[in-house]
Amino acid sequence: MTKQITIYDLLPLLKKGWVAYDDSGWAWFSERPVFVSDEDEDRWYIGVDGGHACNLSAEGCPFNIKPFDKAWRDSLINVEHKEEE
Repeated sequence: MTKQITIYDLLPLLKKGWVAYDDSGWAWFSERPVFVSDEDEDRWYIGVDGGHACNLSAEGCPFNIKPFDKAWRDSLINVEHKEEE
């Protein structure tokens, strides 16, 4: 079994952008997403032309990231690296 890490362990390795947790797990976004809640699911959304997203918790992904244990709306994290600015 792969060692479980926190999203904070992974942040230094990610490109500048945003990470957030929803019912699909952790995802990275190139642009700031908005939280959408409807009858079927809660999720983060960047729109059709709003940038790119990558599911960091997808099956087959090499990362075993701990789930977020609070309200999903509180999971949004800005990924910044001082050396990129």
